[in-house]
Amino acid sequence: MNLEPEILEAIYTNKGNDLKQLCYTNRVLLVFLRHFGCTFCRESLKDLSDLKNSFAENKIKLVFVHMAEDRIADAYLTHYQLDDIEHISDLDMSLYEYFGLQKGTYRQLYGLKVWMRGITLNYGLQTDENLGNFQQMPGVFLIENGSVANSFVHKTAADKPDYLEIAKLSNSNSISNEENA
Repeated sequence: MNLEPEILEAIYTNKGNDLKQLCYTNRVLLVFLRHFGCTFCRESLKDLSDLKNSFAENKIKLVFVHMAEDRIADAYLTHYQLDDIEHISDLDMSLYEYFGLQKGTYRQLYGLKVWMRGITLNYGLQTDENLGNFQQMPGVFLIENGSVANSFVHKTAADKPDYLEIAKLSNSNSISNEENA
């Protein structure tokens, strides 16, 4: 999937860099988060915090997309020692839409698999609407030279991407997460 440079150029991170510049000068792992109150979102932040040095060593720039104000995102990212990672506040979810990430169905958000996996985690659930849209599904995209080189689109809120696997592949095939369904 080739991304439109004009669209990327109009999107800025919290550090003032436009997404076009980042995607044409770096390999970017663009991580679309669910709302910050989601237990799976916080699990992802913990996982990515543990992996951020591996990404840096492999010259992969990690960038988050979220649906909260920057000050809220800054607090969560700082908590997970990700305060040095650039992020994009997408309050109207237009970037989520551009990348094809949709609102989840009842089963994707609250199905048995989601509940069972959620119970095993110890991150809790917060329901403040300022943390993001509770229905939005997440996804992960590896971008190289303005094109999506790899992706993982969640089938349920409980899916757990293999971030290292997504980041190290640079072909046009998406990693299938059907085995996680």
